Amino acid sequence: MKENIKLFLKSLVSNNACIDGARKKPWYAAVIIFFISIVLSVIPTSVMALKSHADKNFDSNSYGLVEASHEFGEYTSSLGNGKFYVEKEGKTGRLVSDSFEKETTNGFVFTYTSKESVGTKSSDYINAGKSFFIFTEDTVYVYILDPNTHEGTNPKVKFTCINAYKKVGRDDLKTFLATGGSATENAVNTFNNFKGVIRKLHRQSRLQTTGIQVGVTSAITVGITLIMGFMVWILTRGKNNPYRLFTVWQCFSTAFWASFTPALLSVGLGFLIKNFAQMIFPLLMGVRVMWLTMKSLRPDGSGYAAN
Repeated sequence: MKENIKLFLKSLVSNNACIDGARKKPWYAAVIIFFISIVLSVIPTSVMALKSHADKNFDSNSYGLVEASHEFGEYTSSLGNGKFYVEKEGKTGRLVSDSFEKETTNGFVFTYTSKESVGTKSSDYINAGKSFFIFTEDTVYVYILDPNTHEGTNPKVKFTCINAYKKVGRDDLKTFLATGGSATENAVNTFNNFKGVIRKLHRQSRLQTTGIQVGVTSAITVGITLIMGFMVWILTRGKNNPYRLFTVWQCFSTAFWASFTPALLSVGLGFLIKNFAQMIFPLLMGVRVMWLTMKSLRPDGSGYAAN
């Protein structure tokens, strides 16, 4: 056991140790190392995806939603016993309303247009921004236009909440209106409550996005590692190559043993360089295997065979 642990630790920096592990240790050791490398490589992407809550879109700019959410809260609260809530249906749920004034054939739409004065006359107003929320039977669409340009083709915030009502309670859409304070305090507190509702609505979309990101990153990790294993096999072929005795499995196993260090480094660097998190492992893996083949698998036999 101590010998195996020592070899594994040595393989973190030693290319010859990776080859020793591939040739002398059981096949399942390489598979376990490869599996752990896959898990490590997806950590930054999965963590960042899980932390990408929809309400964080409004941390630096509310885009008029402070006022819009307050008006929406006042409207839903004014419904009294009127229906505007989530009704469970199987494992998901659907939106129910019998008094939403802006009901359409596709769902329920709430729009808010704020205005700001640019002069002294009543006609001297311009639209300060729009917020659109579209409620369908199981999905909520959020589309926030730029309050400066009002361009519908260039929204500042745009996201979709699939299975939106799965984690939203019966009263969440009607009871987020804050009261009891000043007008400003009520508006701000209502907006904070509304962001909590948005977080719940977006939960299923966030989990789906995380799953996709994890799948893509895992596929990249598996693909690049297999490519590197194939490259090791190609570089050890040749009639006079001293390493042609390596089997196909030993070549791929060498890449598996060599994948742990790039995967480990990609965890730390992935959080530091978030925009390139998915590309860090492929780059490091390519460098590691290139270094391994140039140093330990030289065609003149002066690398691994000399040890």
